[in-house]
Amino acid sequence: MRSTTLGTVLLSISIVFAFISVLFSNLSWVVLSLAFAGAYVYAYLRFVRELERTDLHIDRKVLDEVSFAAEPVSITVEVLNKDPLAVRGTFEDLVPEGCTLSAGSNKTSMTLPPRSVLKMSYSVIPEKRGPLAIPGMRIDRTDAFGLFDEEQLIEQGSVINVHTEKGSFDTARKMAGREHLEFSGMGRNPAIVLREFEFDGIRDYVPGDRARDIHWKLLPKTGKLMTKTYRKEGAVHTTVFVDCGRSMRLEAGSVAKIDHALDLSMQLSNVLLSSFHPAGIATFDEMRVIDKVSPSLGRHQFEKIVKLLREVPSSVRLSSSSSANPEEIPPSVPLASKKAKGKDDGREFLSALDKLSATGARRRLGIGLEGGMKEILARSKGQEQLFIVISDLISTRDAVLAGAKLCQSTGNKMLVIHTYDDWYRNPGVALDLQKVEQLYGKLEGSIKLEAAFRSLKTKYIRIGPADTASRIVRAIRRGKT
Repeated sequence: MRSTTLGTVLLSISIVFAFISVLFSNLSWVVLSLAFAGAYVYAYLRFVRELERTDLHIDRKVLDEVSFAAEPVSITVEVLNKDPLAVRGTFEDLVPEGCTLSAGSNKTSMTLPPRSVLKMSYSVIPEKRGPLAIPGMRIDRTDAFGLFDEEQLIEQGSVINVHTEKGSFDTARKMAGREHLEFSGMGRNPAIVLREFEFDGIRDYVPGDRARDIHWKLLPKTGKLMTKTYRKEGAVHTTVFVDCGRSMRLEAGSVAKIDHALDLSMQLSNVLLSSFHPAGIATFDEMRVIDKVSPSLGRHQFEKIVKLLREVPSSVRLSSSSSANPEEIPPSVPLASKKAKGKDDGREFLSALDKLSATGARRRLGIGLEGGMKEILARSKGQEQLFIVISDLISTRDAVLAGAKLCQSTGNKMLVIHTYDDWYRNPGVALDLQKVEQLYGKLEGSIKLEAAFRSLKTKYIRIGPADTASRIVRAIRRGKT
């Protein structure tokens, strides 16, 4: 608690009067000195009591259903004074870190009477994607006599979940109307979904085959009866797996791999839904599937996907002098568990992960990406599945390879979109001969990894920060995934 200028003057006067009373032995000066000192102490004790019994209720609302980076977000605040005493001072709703005030006012000076409500409205512009915390409201309090002031923080905070830039949504909307991913049993025309069977091939006639299925045009050429075969048609259920591991969240260059992966997954999901393919999303890290939305063609499916992607942990910016060390990045935990979790030691985490991989416990437990895929296949009841995995294949490489083997053995499809790590480096950093040799070595390893995926009949695309979602969608179509 600080004394104001008026309080300092009053205290100085009481001290001066006390000194004069002692110097001149005058009783009237003693009375004046005690009166000023008593007023000062009374004001202090009363203000302490006001601070202790403060009872304010803050109702803060974010008016925008979906918040975007670099776009204004409107916020309204209502402060209810439940205390029978008035609250005097300057009320300031704290702006989250990483945001700038764009319109309105988040600060006002007034006396808030008992049982009354203070209303404020303002807009902020978030600088990047992720959860942005509003810590609460700060009040610069003053007492009724103007002798003391105090800074008080009311810790009734809120969280704004900010998604990527709005331009990504516009791109996804345009792509959904223009691009279609063509799988077996599905084309550009929605009416195709209503057909029950699709032509599959030709085989030798077997007694009992329907006469209308016989390929009569081949009889003069082959001299034997051939029968057309069909397979039941249906939309391919697709799940997009987004790697949210530590290495994906490093932002060493202009674009973080996790942000690129989120934009791509959102736009791919929208294109799939527009092609009448049930689409879902899942986020995973080195150990488990964090959260997921099951494939569906529901009315609000895309909104569910966007909501899940908003909760993905933010990227971590590294300076040019920092080394891209995944051990320094906190684990990707859901928002609900971040508060309950203490400090994490990255070395212990990766050491435990290595022990799991070395002992084979990871495969037996079925955790991580492979476990999530097994769960989907167990519930699919024989429906064909497509898994699209977006990953840098650093900490999750073995899990993705295990998933590819699983798809090969079960007759399902898989596409791996590799956010190639070295293409996301800061291009302004000069490279010496040793670093260049390392880059070539990593590229050689990536080519071997691509060969391993293709041997498992898994489609593979290597991308960098310059690859737009439209380009990647066209590459997927050309590959007839």
